[in-house]
Amino acid sequence: MKKKLAVISTACLLILASDPVSSYATPDSSSDVLDQPTSVTNEDVKAIFDSLYQEGYSLGEEDGYAEKKFEQFDQTTGLDKSSEEFTWFMMGYTVGYKKGQQQKEEELKTEQENEMAAGEEEGYQQGVLDYKHATIQSEIDPFPSKSSDWNKGYVQGYKKAISLMDLSVKAKKEGYDQGLENDSMSVPSMYDDEDVTRQAFTEGFETAQAEVLNQQKKQFEKQGYVQGYHDLSLEVPAEAEGELQTAFEQGYEKGQKQKQKDVKADGYDSAFTYQTYRAPKSLQDKPELEKWYKAGFYSNKDVKSLKQKAYKDGWKLGKEMSVPKKYKQNKAAVAMYKKYFEQGQKKQEKTVSHILLGSVIVLTLIALITLWRLRRRKNEDTTLDS
Repeated sequence: MKKKLAVISTACLLILASDPVSSYATPDSSSDVLDQPTSVTNEDVKAIFDSLYQEGYSLGEEDGYAEKKFEQFDQTTGLDKSSEEFTWFMMGYTVGYKKGQQQKEEELKTEQENEMAAGEEEGYQQGVLDYKHATIQSEIDPFPSKSSDWNKGYVQGYKKAISLMDLSVKAKKEGYDQGLENDSMSVPSMYDDEDVTRQAFTEGFETAQAEVLNQQKKQFEKQGYVQGYHDLSLEVPAEAEGELQTAFEQGYEKGQKQKQKDVKADGYDSAFTYQTYRAPKSLQDKPELEKWYKAGFYSNKDVKSLKQKAYKDGWKLGKEMSVPKKYKQNKAAVAMYKKYFEQGQKKQEKTVSHILLGSVIVLTLIALITLWRLRRRKNEDTTLDS
């Protein structure tokens, strides 16, 4: 028994030290190790080999995964097999052992990669957040509850985030500068490899392009406004296309509306100056604008009431000229108020003069009558004395 166990141990060591792939060979019918009768076929031998090989493979795979050689062996292992059968058994064990080892290593590697990936993702997110809040950590303390692989990934992710955020600031600035100078975007290779930097460059470029477009739209809208205000026919510049054309047309429409509004206001003001409607010479060949001017003139319903107030204010004794607040900014209304206020003052002065003159005449008559009565009474007294 001891001798056979020694043989088994030696065989195991030799087989484990050899290349299992080259050792794996299907036995041929000339083998006499099995001590089988001559009627045994090649198929029978192969079946016996496969069975022994698979038995050894299963035990070896378990031991390899546990990284403990011969863990599944006991004192009886191999005693029921001939030396050649045991060799086939050990072939399977050796291959299975290495397969188990490989599977264990792959699982550990995958677990480490997953841990590092999870830590890196969380570290990256925290790095981005700290960068935005200007709370960047110069030294990163490990998380005791996490594995070393996770902590390693966290540090890598955090530093990567800070580095990329720094680079993205530069990328955005360069994208903005390029957008001010060019209509087409060309992302430099140093920013094109990462989504963050590529997006930052694109954002900077698009921001600049939007600013350029808005500035151009303002310029064309202003040009359209001037054209519309001066009542010129609409002529869109050839270089104004798309949104620029729309801006020019919008400006033109605003200019025309403002011109109509101003002309109507002029007509409204003219009602304070003229008693009857008269069209300005500048509008005689512009029927559309003349229509607005006329509408403004007849929309003024304040002339009569303001005229009456100005006249009454001027007629009142001691009343100073005070244009109602509503009309203080309207030169035509102020001029009309002043005109009729002064007319009221003149009427007041004339009326007072008449009153004073009448009073003097009355007083004179009273004085003459009184004097006449005194004289008459004196004459009568003189007659009685004689």
